[in-house]
Amino acid sequence: MAVSARTDPAVTLAEALQSLVPVALAGLEQMQDGPTGLFSHKALLGPGGELINRGINPLYTAASAVGLLSCAGGPRSPHPASATRALDALLERRNESDPAVLGATLWACVLAGRPEAPRVAERVIAATLPRQASSMQLGLALTGLARWLAGGDGDGDRNRTGQAARALAAELSSRYVTGAHVFAATSHSAGRHPVLQRITSFASQVYPVLGLCELALATETTPPPEVARVCDFLVQCQGELGQWWWFYSRRVPRVIEGYPVYSVHQDAMAPMALLPATRLGLGDYRRSLLTGLRWINGHNELGRSLVDRRAGLIHRAIQRRGADPDGVAGWSRRQRAAVSLAALTNQARTAPRELEVLAECRSYHLGWLLVAAAMARDLG
Repeated sequence: MAVSARTDPAVTLAEALQSLVPVALAGLEQMQDGPTGLFSHKALLGPGGELINRGINPLYTAASAVGLLSCAGGPRSPHPASATRALDALLERRNESDPAVLGATLWACVLAGRPEAPRVAERVIAATLPRQASSMQLGLALTGLARWLAGGDGDGDRNRTGQAARALAAELSSRYVTGAHVFAATSHSAGRHPVLQRITSFASQVYPVLGLCELALATETTPPPEVARVCDFLVQCQGELGQWWWFYSRRVPRVIEGYPVYSVHQDAMAPMALLPATRLGLGDYRRSLLTGLRWINGHNELGRSLVDRRAGLIHRAIQRRGADPDGVAGWSRRQRAAVSLAALTNQARTAPRELEVLAECRSYHLGWLLVAAAMARDLG
């Protein structure tokens, strides 16, 4: 019988995450595009229980490759052919300029022991302009460079890579908002949607924390104090049912809007940030992570599991009815207006109203879940 974080309160975080690995592997097996080797943008559940893919996504492909390679157990162990195909497809994208895609691709190259890693590291450095990149992009670029510094083989200018990594880390640290205990999503608000200029997201905390922790682990140094402050603040804000809320104020320490609550935050992204922080001794966040994991297994607002083991699917979110999952931040126009008002008045809007399950799955979710499971396994 599969381990369930809902039915067995004594289960460890590592065991609970490991129980979801077969689901992630089954889903990813169905979400890779045959002709290109890339993974889909999202998958819907078909009438016969099969997954129906929609679009392809390079970033999601890189995350899926990292996950599959992490699941394989390290750079010297055999890894799935699907990860090799995905990585080959990414390396063929010679015009790719997104720092997040390149950073995750470098991470995958290091895990796979690929000889292209030094060249990809150079591409990450060239493409990542610290002041222009988002905090998510900086975090993944920094993670790739840190992994290369820690475990890369072959040729490459380590001094240049280390200097570039420290520049990205300094930019991320400068984005910490002291009064709100969060990282800003960008260095400036120009060009951002007006609603997003006054708030920052859970993702804009996770990827910077991950990158800064990975650099500290690679260089055997202590991460900047902002990392522990952000981690502690996220745990302080965690919902009663373990929800990792979506948007936070950039003015005061407060949740602005909690929904959608994304499954990937619960079982993958929160562990990807808080487990490295735990490993570095900044705190032990495993109890909070396990509470968050129980949320997807049915201890949530709707009392239903979001895991479909038969289909190889974890439903994407619990969202407010009428949301637009492909819109800005997953909101409808009416919801964006409500969030904008909340950001102006500092009134948190996290109480659940009429909620529904968003019945789709993104491939990066399953990839990051495999990463989180490997991190928990290695931490012990």
